[in-house]
Amino acid sequence: MKELEYITLTDAQKTAQRKRNIAIGLGLASFCTLTFVVALVRIYESINAAAG
Repeated sequence: MKELEYITLTDAQKTAQRKRNIAIGLGLASFCTLTFVVALVRIYESINAAAG
């Protein structure tokens, strides 16, 4: 059976990977926040339309 070869990242590659991960995380958090705010606005408008 053949042994697996592992890749070791250089410091520059680790730094780039960390920056990408942070960017993806911030993008995901922004999307979730935007979706939540839009949902709240739509619910609020729906409640006001039903009451008025």
